Amino acid sequence: MNVETDFPSRFFDETVFLVRTKDGTSHQMTSEKARMHKGRVVIKFQSIDTMNDAERLRDAEILIPVEKRNTDDADFFYHYELVGMSVIATDGHTVGRVTEVLVSPGQDILVVQGKDGEVLVFRKEICIEVDRETERITVDMPEGLEEINR
Repeated sequence: MNVETDFPSRFFDETVFLVRTKDGTSHQMTSEKARMHKGRVVIKFQSIDTMNDAERLRDAEILIPVEKRNTDDADFFYHYELVGMSVIATDGHTVGRVTEVLVSPGQDILVVQGKDGEVLVFRKEICIEVDRETERITVDMPEGLEEINR
């Protein structure tokens, strides 16, 4: 399974997972053991004992319920939390609303839809504060960034 989490240790700490198969159905499954192999996680689930059984899980996703998300780091945000937040510049003007988060090596890029079009914002370099409570992101916009993105 490809690992698409910042917390891969959860595959070794947890035993019950929600598994969504490619047909869209979800099943709660219990793991017997997990190990890393060539940068991927290999999980042995209970009742999956043959290659034919395992084939049913090809392209399945393991989902982590919201209530089990990692909230230890106040500066860490899940992408779904950022989508929909308002983006406000330090001078008080509204840049727009986050419509998508693009992942590039070492950097999240916020796609912000403003009244004059789309603006791409590098989260680590430009974002000063992300406030979950008010669903507001304060940014220090470099001069000309909004115009260049239009």
